[in-house]
Amino acid sequence: MAELNLHAQRSLGRRVGAAAVGAPRIFLSWEDWFTLAALAVCALSVAASVQQGEWVTGMPALVPTAVAGLVAGLLAARIRLHWSVLHLAGLLAGGAVVLLAAQSFADGATIADRIADVRFRMVEWYRVVVAGDISTDNLPFVIFVHAATYAGLYVGTWVTFRWYNPWFALIPGGVVLLLNISLIKGQPSAPFFFYLLGGLLLLSRVYLQRLQAQWRRMGVPYPDFVSLNAAQVAVTLTLLFVALAWSVPLGKQASAAKNVALFFVQPFEGLTNDAVRLFSNVNLQFGAGGNFHKFQGVLPIRGNVELGQRVLFEVTGIQGGFLYGTSYDTYTGSGWRATGREQRRLDAGTLPELSSEDIAESRVATTISVTMRSDESTLFFPGAPLASNRNTVMEFSEVHAGDIVQIRSRRVLREGDTYNAVGSVSIATPDQLRSAGAEYPDWVTQRYLQLPADLPESVRREAERVTAGATNPYDAAVALEAYLRQFPFDPSVPAPPPGRDAVEFFLFDLKRGYFDYQASAMAVMLRSIGIPARVAAGYALDPKDQNGATFTVRKDDAYTWVEVYFPGYGWVPFNPTADRPAGSDIAIDPSQVPNLEDFLPLDQLFPEDPLFSDIPGGVGTSLAQPPTNAPAGPPWTLIWALAALVAILAAAATGARLAWGWGLGGLPATAALWAKVQRLGSWAGIRPVHFETPREYAARLGAAVRRPKAATTLAAAYEETRYGRPDLVRADPDETQRSYVRLRNALVKKVLHLRDKSEGGPE
Repeated sequence: MAELNLHAQRSLGRRVGAAAVGAPRIFLSWEDWFTLAALAVCALSVAASVQQGEWVTGMPALVPTAVAGLVAGLLAARIRLHWSVLHLAGLLAGGAVVLLAAQSFADGATIADRIADVRFRMVEWYRVVVAGDISTDNLPFVIFVHAATYAGLYVGTWVTFRWYNPWFALIPGGVVLLLNISLIKGQPSAPFFFYLLGGLLLLSRVYLQRLQAQWRRMGVPYPDFVSLNAAQVAVTLTLLFVALAWSVPLGKQASAAKNVALFFVQPFEGLTNDAVRLFSNVNLQFGAGGNFHKFQGVLPIRGNVELGQRVLFEVTGIQGGFLYGTSYDTYTGSGWRATGREQRRLDAGTLPELSSEDIAESRVATTISVTMRSDESTLFFPGAPLASNRNTVMEFSEVHAGDIVQIRSRRVLREGDTYNAVGSVSIATPDQLRSAGAEYPDWVTQRYLQLPADLPESVRREAERVTAGATNPYDAAVALEAYLRQFPFDPSVPAPPPGRDAVEFFLFDLKRGYFDYQASAMAVMLRSIGIPARVAAGYALDPKDQNGATFTVRKDDAYTWVEVYFPGYGWVPFNPTADRPAGSDIAIDPSQVPNLEDFLPLDQLFPEDPLFSDIPGGVGTSLAQPPTNAPAGPPWTLIWALAALVAILAAAATGARLAWGWGLGGLPATAALWAKVQRLGSWAGIRPVHFETPREYAARLGAAVRRPKAATTLAAAYEETRYGRPDLVRADPDETQRSYVRLRNALVKKVLHLRDKSEGGPE
């Protein structure tokens, strides 16, 4: 008959498999258990990796939630009920599982109390979402992670067992795993190894299940335990991939590999601002460099701060003080937001269009040179930002164009890139600031006196108490700065509880904190007594990181301070945090740098000369100096991307070749060729019929693809091998192979619906 092995169709393994398929769907065959085990390895690898990432301290274990999603998805795939009933039941079960996990993270003595706390905090978080506010509560993130885990595994398991499609389970899990490993420092690689092993096993298992179903329909025999052979191949491929990964040298190549991963993350970086706002106390690492302050639209007040020691950039040109990155104008009760900004492109070496009223007294232009050691787009300035020798985007207040709040490079700066930045530093004396008065411009009072309507009155009373002896805004600012510097520096303090004002929590409960707490407290207290102030974010230069004229800026140099507005003198920095000196502490010699008045009138100073040679103090030269871009070197990112593509294609080709030969390893060569032709014929819609002899099937097959001679030759060779005496076989092996190739090519074209240009010609 046309089939290869009649005895195999009635073997014990085939009968057991057929019985499992025909049994009620709630029962699993041993091969289904194999599939479930592979899926479980993938799921638990991702859950364990996320758990070890410690995105939230004390987050409830994810493994039970993952197991619940697996079991629920499997039951939904096997139980014969209407899909709406099954999925509604799965949804309710998932809600119960997630609520059970969330209540263990909530506050309360009993389960009922903790569930009530969950409800209250989620309602509060929804209010934050609607209002565009900042949330420091980690409970919503915990619920989101557990809900996503359950839902992802429920859907993935259901699709895997109902449609034999594992990609709904593998792709989301793989993305989460790679992001978690890439973005969390010190993540172990063991979960990735087990995920790779489970994924290859699952893919091979599901693909083989599809083939087995086709083989059973076509009557094509296959070994009883072909699944175990496939598993051996998958394990071998996994070990080869891991060995290859471990053998690749590190260095710039590793950085390039990270860039390839970040290439897939970058489309989501626009969501970073909302992620920081809604999950501000989570250990989020998105964005360029993973810095503590993101220099974006929000500045949440977090708890349990760990900054790290990674080098960010090197700077020369000043002897200490602050490097300004951006500032925030709106206090929300749990952090700060940057609102009401407009943007304008600023070409390299170009000064912003400032009017005479924007040039404050007793300020000097100071130039620094920066060499990047990490990725960043925000430029940093000594004092208020003015200009740089990079093509940039300038952000300024929508109510006053002269209020420049941030300058960013138009492209992300990489390691080795350089730039020069010119900033405006105040050198006003205390007597000058005391006599500045309190006649503030309208744009200042509109923007920098804002406070939440529900600010606790205790904060205002405390500010009035501390500044009771002050007769002018400067003395009030100095009094508040000195008062807050008495609070011990402690970065391990918690974030403000949900519903509590951060400044009130700091002043009357914590009574200790770090720079975000102290700076927020001083700015809010100043505003509460009518003095315009804002919080600035950037870096504080540490003398211990100075090597000659160069400062090395690290992640733990991240800082916030307060800037107070004085009429005629502009923004003046104050530092209410005790771990660094008070004020700005920027060591400069006013006689060696140009006063800002030297920049006016701009159209007369720079009518045509692009080198700004008339600006004293070398500022013009620094703006005209072209920036340095890091040497391109080998295109490791492209090389890694191509290598990954080649590896994927090679793995796919290897897998396809192995799948094509599965179950035929123990057959004679001619019998294996005949079996492959049967498979291709079935895929082309020319299935063998159980009562046909090999010659009859060959005649029908050859006529369908216009290869009768090749089909007849191959069938005759198979009959000799199958039914004849081994010592009397007369078929020519070379002719048999040529016939198979001609027949195979014709069948492949038919399967792919390609026109056979040799139809009707000689074979």
